[in-house]
Amino acid sequence: MAQATLEAQQLYPAILGGDRGAVSLEFVVVHCRENLDWVERDLLPIAPQGSILSMYEKCGEQPDFSTEVKDRFAGGVFVHPCADPVGGPRGDECLGYLAHLVGRYGDLATFTVFLQADPDQHLHFSYLHAVLKMIARSTYAVPFMSLNGGRHVRTVTPCLNAVHEAIFGEPMREAVGPYCCAQFIVQDARIRARPLEFYQRMLSLVDGSMPYDLCFGGQVTRSTHCYGMEFTWHLVFGDDYEPPLRQDDARLPMPLRLKFGDEHVRKQWNDVVLNPSTPKKIVEQVDYDEVVR
Repeated sequence: MAQATLEAQQLYPAILGGDRGAVSLEFVVVHCRENLDWVERDLLPIAPQGSILSMYEKCGEQPDFSTEVKDRFAGGVFVHPCADPVGGPRGDECLGYLAHLVGRYGDLATFTVFLQADPDQHLHFSYLHAVLKMIARSTYAVPFMSLNGGRHVRTVTPCLNAVHEAIFGEPMREAVGPYCCAQFIVQDARIRARPLEFYQRMLSLVDGSMPYDLCFGGQVTRSTHCYGMEFTWHLVFGDDYEPPLRQDDARLPMPLRLKFGDEHVRKQWNDVVLNPSTPKKIVEQVDYDEVVR
């Protein structure tokens, strides 16, 4: 194990870093009025020194970060205006993610972490910490991985199929069942496995360029296209329709085959809901004997 780690540390920077000869890391955060205290409280202690922090600001604010944050993110702390289209639906995180993919396509960091501005609603920072420790030690080389804890049920709907067809040019082959809620880390080479025009087409679905909605005939306030993308980001970056649980994913290194990130060292589980209650849907009782008659 020690020998394998040493070999990775010697090879990965040269292989993954390209002309730079070093692995770089950028955090992309799409923000609209959410509280950003978590950046200093949760992200600062675990982010590798020299990372880049890029905020895509959808609601006209100018976040101000402490000297400690700016020192840790020595690669730069940037705020990019990224307003929703005037008179159009909210593009949510998709607008910021795709603005970054299109605008930085030729100058991507080796790894980019895409986050919403309330990331702890979907991911465990302890798991993100495990990923970032591997990057800092030059032992991480996973092309794409979701960072969230929850999963979607296997899903296929006419709306989702329409969005899928607009993105990929073909209908869905089967139901999708990825990790939910669009927070992930992806390598530059995996992003560039698709041409720039592919991401420009995706961006046109959420930036107001498309004069109609694929899922509803009338006006919508929140992009149904972005909601559809939540089920398809993993396909964009080459994953299976229904990827395995991280715990069962033989493609991942052992330290990342986890859900919470600290299962092996956690001593207190009282704060974790291990068996969440399932919402019940009340339906009318049907007497099928009567229906048959």
